[in-house]
Amino acid sequence: MILIGFDFSCNKTACCILQNNKYSFCLWPLEMDEKSIVKFKDIDVYVNNRSRIKEGITSSEKFRWHVTMANDLTLRIISYLKLIIKNENVVIAFEGSSFASRGDAALQLAGYRYILVNELGKLYGLENIFTFAPMTVKSTAHCASKDKKGKDSMISAFSEEMIYHPLCTTIKNNPALLKKKTNYISGIDDLADSFFVLKTLSIKENFGIF
Repeated sequence: MILIGFDFSCNKTACCILQNNKYSFCLWPLEMDEKSIVKFKDIDVYVNNRSRIKEGITSSEKFRWHVTMANDLTLRIISYLKLIIKNENVVIAFEGSSFASRGDAALQLAGYRYILVNELGKLYGLENIFTFAPMTVKSTAHCASKDKKGKDSMISAFSEEMIYHPLCTTIKNNPALLKKKTNYISGIDDLADSFFVLKTLSIKENFGIF
């Protein structure tokens, strides 16, 4: 069985894959700078950098633009999963939308996600795709309390996990390599979140991994 946890967003989707007792981490960012890409590749994180096509002006043009961008993101993710996963039982989890998500941004995020889930369902079965509330995922990381809000809390919790992967060990032993001044480079928090989505899946569905 292969487990996949997604931290999904329109601009920098991340996922964590557990296959044959080994973790792998992937990012599909939108126009990430080259220095950050090199840093991720140095710690064995797969990066598929996307380009922003020209956005339209009218409402119809913007609508078509979002559909095009969503389809492109889905195609990139599906193509990569097909490349590394061959005829095995796959179970997938997403982090659901937060209560703070609202307006056009929330609608766009939901639209992008549904396009991806539809294609994943064709490959692996909709019954094998789960969604967990953000607070549930934070609770898995022991970051649900008020004093542990913020991206760095999830990253810190991730660094304490027994994960034998350069991403985790670098955050734990040499975090400065993954920072710009005092802040982590874009994408680190999403990768950490994707791990805890996977861990939540394993715990809630009793897969016995953790």
